[in-house]
Amino acid sequence: MPGVTISSGYGAGGSVVAPRVAELLGVQLVDRAVSSTVAQELHVTVEEAEQGEAKRSVAERFFGALVPLTGTAGPPIDPSLADDAAEFREHTERILRQKLADGCVILGRAGAAAFVNEPDVLRVRLFGAKEDRIRQGAEVQGISEDEARQRQPETDKAREHYMRRLYHTDQADPALYHMQLDSTAIPLETCAEIVAEAYRAFLKRV
Repeated sequence: MPGVTISSGYGAGGSVVAPRVAELLGVQLVDRAVSSTVAQELHVTVEEAEQGEAKRSVAERFFGALVPLTGTAGPPIDPSLADDAAEFREHTERILRQKLADGCVILGRAGAAAFVNEPDVLRVRLFGAKEDRIRQGAEVQGISEDEARQRQPETDKAREHYMRRLYHTDQADPALYHMQLDSTAIPLETCAEIVAEAYRAFLKRV
């Protein structure tokens, strides 16, 4: 099950480094598109799939999926939603494993935690000081630093929540990764080259 997982904080350049690593290795990139498949399978919104948390009960989602066929409204929202973290985790992991079968680079989706025990999956984290990530995020996204500063806490919080909810772990835990790179200090292209070369060497040892 060869592959690379790349975890990235806001502005750390994951959206630039991951596709470049996939290009250098000649494999596919797996990113947020996974959420669309999970959303379809679990009858949730893409936003809920990205958060790993449904806002509706299982019954409501089931009957809601029947509405286009029957024209019948589903039951009222159940205020006591069951903890469905395991459901999101299982569906997401199954899709990611299918992709890994042919080799791929996985961006996000708590890949480091999902495949922490897989011997041939290289787990990488991109990070950097908050202010450095804000500056780089603004540059990468083509927005002002003020707007990047507003996006940073919300984005980082969402990613931390996803990891904790589905895997009960801290995404900053160094035990999750083979390699951590300060991608605000090292150029993003160089980061991609380092990861690709590290993966080639990594495969020779497993």
